[in-house]
Amino acid sequence: MERPFRPSDAASGSASCAAASSAPSAWSRLGAVLEEVWIALFAWLPTPLGMALRLLAWRWLFASCGTVRFGTGLTLAACRNMRLGRGVRLGRGCFVTAGGGSLILGENVAVSPCAHLGADGGRIEIGAHTAIGPGTVIRAANHRFERQDLPIMRQGHQPGLVCIEDDVWIGANCVITPDVRIGRGAVVGAGAVVTRNVAPFSIVAGVPAREIGRRA
Repeated sequence: MERPFRPSDAASGSASCAAASSAPSAWSRLGAVLEEVWIALFAWLPTPLGMALRLLAWRWLFASCGTVRFGTGLTLAACRNMRLGRGVRLGRGCFVTAGGGSLILGENVAVSPCAHLGADGGRIEIGAHTAIGPGTVIRAANHRFERQDLPIMRQGHQPGLVCIEDDVWIGANCVITPDVRIGRGAVVGAGAVVTRNVAPFSIVAGVPAREIGRRA
């Protein structure tokens, strides 16, 4: 039986994951291809039967996986670097990756359709009972861009950590940048771009996100 998500799970890794320093081996590339094919075989099966078949077929791909509800049309990559708690819901069309990084979703995390959780090269930790709105993007690494003599896309990434605590509500179409902590019970308004820490039980909105209130 899958044990509940605990804060110690998040502490098991470093606060900031190092970027991968070497190119993937032929075996790892082959493994990624086979993972993609296996996921694609079940990704579009409709109805609750399809959801049950996805859980049965996919759960062994993950480092740990509880009773997760996988929606249709998901894109998943590097599942071996993910830990999904009991009651997690990944909505239709979500894009969830963790190549060279790690992703932890606590119990009953609900990710709405078409959200993008990119833990590649970094770490994302999302606490229990957190709701993430549709179209939201959470990234754990940023492009480097210091050099002017080299295209940005060739300068690699700066790894980081995104930590979202328990019972947070993130509205639709938000962007959460690396090295941000969103405190327990906070609310992030739709369309907000969160670039700095959010205090527990606060309400933030805007670009960049700023505190506009507190939960009574």
